[in-house]
Amino acid sequence: MWFKNIFRPRPKVVSKRRPAEDGPLFDENFLRRLERLSIQDQRTLRGNPSAGEHQSLRHLPASIFSEHRPYTIGDDLRYVDWNAYARHDTVFLKLGEAEQDVDVHLLLDASRSMAWGQPPKLRAAQRMVAALGYLSLAHSDRLSVFPFGAAPGRPFGPASGKGRLVELFRYLTAIPLQQQTDLGQVLQNHARNYRRGGLLVLSSDLLVATGLAEGLRALPPPRWQVLVLHLIDPHEINPRLQGALELEDIETGQRLPFALDEDLLALYRQNVAAWQENLALTCARHGAKYAQVLTTWPLEQRIVPYLRARRWFL
Repeated sequence: MWFKNIFRPRPKVVSKRRPAEDGPLFDENFLRRLERLSIQDQRTLRGNPSAGEHQSLRHLPASIFSEHRPYTIGDDLRYVDWNAYARHDTVFLKLGEAEQDVDVHLLLDASRSMAWGQPPKLRAAQRMVAALGYLSLAHSDRLSVFPFGAAPGRPFGPASGKGRLVELFRYLTAIPLQQQTDLGQVLQNHARNYRRGGLLVLSSDLLVATGLAEGLRALPPPRWQVLVLHLIDPHEINPRLQGALELEDIETGQRLPFALDEDLLALYRQNVAAWQENLALTCARHGAKYAQVLTTWPLEQRIVPYLRARRWFL
């Protein structure tokens, strides 16, 4: 690799302002169409039975049933299978698959590198987190949002119900930027603070030298279901730079001079491809799903179908 971290240095002329926040994240018509979807969760997640819309591993007394168990004193007589009693002279209780809510944890990278790009990566992440948050609220899950940089920021939630939607959108558009990211430490601390587990979606540009593997190791399945949403600007994959220039790390301010030619850019693109492949392999080794999303993709026309094809949505 031709310098220590090819992904963090940035062009010298960089806006240090927060991304533009003018205009709503979505329109109402899109939200109505979005509500037809749901986040695909695993039945192994822990939740509250009969409080949500997700299938669980629990079997509870139910009028629509899939199996029996012997009746015990105190069981609800409404769920006794009287037909089975008539045939076998034994009292059985009807059991069906219980529905549950789940804890949805949306972790949003708010480090300064997320302010880069057109549109800024943070704006694209805000829209993704808002969409996922809306689905969680609409389907009776317990939603929490955690912005982070070197440390966690002020969280949103836990919240449930669509009545919290406006509050969620206002919260997302007001998230302040932090200087740098300590991804591994943030994920490990999160796992210690929320031992019950749940569905965790990490939205980040992943511009960290280390930490992803250590963080995912602290979030093992089946207690955790982890989805890693990698946001990347097209110019990070194929930069349009030539000649002598100075690149600046947007988070640390470090500057490095370069004379860029086609050979050096080809090496850069090769290293980027290797980096992306390594991220996907790291996620797979630790039971997490990985998806790379370009910030220029339209959310409804491109990102939602892409994530549905990867079975993130139902």
